[in-house]
Amino acid sequence: MASFFYNLGKLAGPKIRKAQWAWAAATAPQDEVIEAEYRVGAEMAQQVRTMSRLCPEGEYTELLRTVGERLGPFVNSPLRKFTYTCLDSETPQAFCLPGGFIFVSDSIIELCDGDKNMVAFVCAHEMAHVIEGHAMERMVTHSIITAAARPGVVGHVAGGMLQKMGISFLQNAYSQDNEYHADALALRLTAAAGFDPKVALKLFDKLMEFEHKPLWGSYFSTHPPCRSRIERLQNNLDSL
Repeated sequence: MASFFYNLGKLAGPKIRKAQWAWAAATAPQDEVIEAEYRVGAEMAQQVRTMSRLCPEGEYTELLRTVGERLGPFVNSPLRKFTYTCLDSETPQAFCLPGGFIFVSDSIIELCDGDKNMVAFVCAHEMAHVIEGHAMERMVTHSIITAAARPGVVGHVAGGMLQKMGISFLQNAYSQDNEYHADALALRLTAAAGFDPKVALKLFDKLMEFEHKPLWGSYFSTHPPCRSRIERLQNNLDSL
């Protein structure tokens, strides 16, 4: 049976594709949905790795692996698998791709002081974007699926998109509502995995110091204000 992802690619118009994705995610077999996401994400992840400097094996890569191994069993579907890559970048960044490919820069880990609890929240936030369908929805909304769904061209299209729009597209394309939802789910994931979810408040306290600095401009222009996120996180923590 042809996957819904291939059929999705034949539809015209971003709004139609977005609606079709929502329908397919609700009605198609879960393994087919996850496989479709993985096909998109795997090709794009390879492009990101090619375009980026990767951290050598060491403390940070091991930290991401350790955190990921603890978070993984608490995802709602055992079919979902996550891969963590550490980027060597002066720009603090963390982003994900459909299928569970998560990228975290060494500068974000340094901002967290290497604290496994804070790093766990960063990873869990990106995992939440995948679990909630935000990552795949972004691909659909930005008209990548039409071409990428054709057999044999996924990597070419993914690479072309990234070259044209830049990796910053992957960091900044969610709605503020999606960010709040990802924060809330990240709290639940980190708590379930035995991390301290309260450190999320400390993380956003740290981030507030950078809200008006040029290096962080693109991040804060598309994310909710830190103070607002702290307030919502506190409410979520009270209800855990």
